[in-house]
Amino acid sequence: MAGIEPNGLALVLFAAAFAACCLSFFTLVGMFPPSARPQSIAGAAGGVLVLANLALLVILLAGVILFAHEMLRWTSVVVFGGLIFLFIPAVFQVIPGAWRDSRSGLAVLGLVQIAALALMLSPLQGFTAS
Repeated sequence: MAGIEPNGLALVLFAAAFAACCLSFFTLVGMFPPSARPQSIAGAAGGVLVLANLALLVILLAGVILFAHEMLRWTSVVVFGGLIFLFIPAVFQVIPGAWRDSRSGLAVLGLVQIAALALMLSPLQGFTAS
């Protein structure tokens, strides 16, 4: 593994954060346009949750890109990022639609995104220096 990517811990952190990013993307893409949103998310409170999650997704994506650029080989990013993007829809399908398309589901998604950001900014990052 060291021959492929010498920074294994950074690769694991990247994989977790990028998986959260992809899961967020697939969830939020179903929320646009606003007229296509499920009834449980219709209204101002649902709109605020969707926009907050969208802002977190943009921040998380920028953080993942910066983290990958600073810590990993580009070949590792392409291969592992592609595998994650390929298989995350299967994980997305396992989550029940009634739960995924609810206000509580969007709140949990926001917490997952915040946790992924915290993971990339955690003290673990000190151990990932090449």
